[in-house]
Amino acid sequence: MKLSYFLPCLLMFCQPAFAKDAPDKDLPAGAVMETDPKYPPVLAYTLKNGLKLLILEKKFVPTVSFAMTFRVGNVDCPSGKTGLAHVFEHMAFKGTQVMNTTDYKKEKVILDKIEVTAKKMIAEESLGDNADPKKIQDLRTELAGLEKAADAYAVNAEFTSTFEKIGANGLNAYTTVDETVYHMSLPADRLEAWMVMESDRFKNPVLREFYKERSVIMEERLRAEADPGNVLFENLSAAAFKAHPYKNPTLGWMDDLKKLSRTDAEEFYARYYVPNNATLAIVGDVKPAEVIRLAEKYFSGWQARELPSAAYTVEPPQDAEKRVSVFFNANPALEMGFHNAGENHPDTPALIMLSEVLSNGKTGRFYHNLVEGKQVALYAGSYHAIASRYPSLFLIAAAPKAPHTSAELETAVWDELDAVKKTPPTPWEMEKILNNYEADMIRGLESNMDLAKSLSRDDRIMGDWKYNWKLLEQLKKVTPADVSKAAAKYLTRGNYTLVAITQPLPESAAPAAAEGAQKK
Repeated sequence: MKLSYFLPCLLMFCQPAFAKDAPDKDLPAGAVMETDPKYPPVLAYTLKNGLKLLILEKKFVPTVSFAMTFRVGNVDCPSGKTGLAHVFEHMAFKGTQVMNTTDYKKEKVILDKIEVTAKKMIAEESLGDNADPKKIQDLRTELAGLEKAADAYAVNAEFTSTFEKIGANGLNAYTTVDETVYHMSLPADRLEAWMVMESDRFKNPVLREFYKERSVIMEERLRAEADPGNVLFENLSAAAFKAHPYKNPTLGWMDDLKKLSRTDAEEFYARYYVPNNATLAIVGDVKPAEVIRLAEKYFSGWQARELPSAAYTVEPPQDAEKRVSVFFNANPALEMGFHNAGENHPDTPALIMLSEVLSNGKTGRFYHNLVEGKQVALYAGSYHAIASRYPSLFLIAAAPKAPHTSAELETAVWDELDAVKKTPPTPWEMEKILNNYEADMIRGLESNMDLAKSLSRDDRIMGDWKYNWKLLEQLKKVTPADVSKAAAKYLTRGNYTLVAITQPLPESAAPAAAEGAQKK
């Protein structure tokens, strides 16, 4: 049986597990239950302050999963303050005025002194060669002393350990270029405990230990700079985008991180961590009416604010091929990027199908022809978009198999791209992709956590929690000719950026190579 027939049947079969017995008489006005059998029976409700709730009652096990998605990522960081979204994600685990502290009133006095000293230190360090080394050292010594004094009041990891004591699983968060997501699972009878603690976390955060945590993030930045895969991707983004903030790494540039202050993070929080910029999905053994009642009780005091403009500089059309060699002591590898029109563009379904035709497992053309056939690649894969909110890149990543070179692999990849432009995929290729997509959706229904994250992200970032279901219907309408047309439209030399890892030249060879280049 085709999965396209199986998915609606599964949803209908799961209705008892999804607890769709009878309308809850206690639901407030404005609560809307999804009744179309094509979708899970998600109940949507928006608090007066703009916080969107998505509630899906599932009776499989007595647990509940939470995912809170904020529409704020690295793309929203001010110029010169890249990485700030990721920094705040870390700080959101540092507690509040009642968590992670024994006496916040006394602690705050020291925290304020820390900030004054840290700002002076940042200002002096920012002078570069004109900085006074003794002044910097004195300020560092003063800062260390103040941080030690603040530690006397701090209760390390009390926020996270409290959740863990009451049974939290998967307690974590992540930041991308587009969003920040906070998630965890708990026993179902801990619903109110989650409401108490999580509402306090986002209404009253205290960014204690900021400069210690900033140092941790700077170490993370250093590790990223030693990771060849990360180096490839960051160089691709920086080369492909010359105007739009997608050019900046999510971890931030090191020079920016060195200059970030706690005040910067607090201002960032005030701008973006507001209820009208968030969607909360709750999936599990809960009663929707109780969820709404508790959300009103604990989250309604969270004040809405007008959101900053998100009209960032539009990336101008690329009109020339870009090539970057990254000299790095690692095995050769390459990444190729082609600008696309963005996730909400009508061409996206065809680009998704194109990506799957090229790299859908061992039956994808890249694996079949480049890895198994010509044996020119160790691996080769693609993805239709590296980001969601704005036009981004169609990505291809590959590594040559010795003795083949990156140049040979690049040529072989282009042969595949040219082939798909001329020879549309077969009906079998298209059907396999759709079946795999539906199978992934079915597996996604099994995990409360995965479903909560998907619902909250799709609602807040893509504008509709039903996005994946609607996308499936769009994918079914894509024809083989549409796939070839999309390849011909976007995968062109003038829209192309290549970044390749190359072994560093010996120092003795570098001048000769440069001289030869000049002669040419």
